[in-house]
Amino acid sequence: MTDEEVWKKPWEALKYFLDELTAEQFDYLVHKLPRTALKHCADKLTPEQLNYCIRGNPWEALRYCADKLTHEQIDYCIHAWPATALACCADKLTEEQFDYCMRESPSTALKYCAKKLTSEQKQYCEEKTK
Repeated sequence: MTDEEVWKKPWEALKYFLDELTAEQFDYLVHKLPRTALKHCADKLTPEQLNYCIRGNPWEALRYCADKLTHEQIDYCIHAWPATALACCADKLTEEQFDYCMRESPSTALKYCAKKLTSEQKQYCEEKTK
C-alpha cells in the first residue's frame, strides 16, 4: 500500500491489508489505532507496541487478546477494568487477581463467574449486591 492509502484509510489498512504494510506504516497505524491493533493483529505487535496499546486500552486488551498478555499486563488491565476481566477472561486470572476483581465487581462475578466462586466469595457477592 502507498503511504497515501494508509493515511486516508488507516482502519481498512490495518484490518484488511496488514501483509502489504511496511514496518513504518504498521507502526504508524498501531499508534494511530491501538484498539484496532489489539483486536485484529495483536499477534503481530512487538512487545513495545503491545505495551503501548495496552496502556491506553486495557478494556480492549482484556477483551481481544488476554491470552497474549503477561501476568503484569493482565494485572494492569484488571485494575483498570475488573468487571471486564471477569466477563472476558476470568479463567486466565490468578486466584489473587480473580479475588480482587470479584470484590471490585461483585455483580459481574455473580453473573459471569458464579460456578468459579467459592462459597465465601459467593456469599460476599450476594451481600454486596442486595
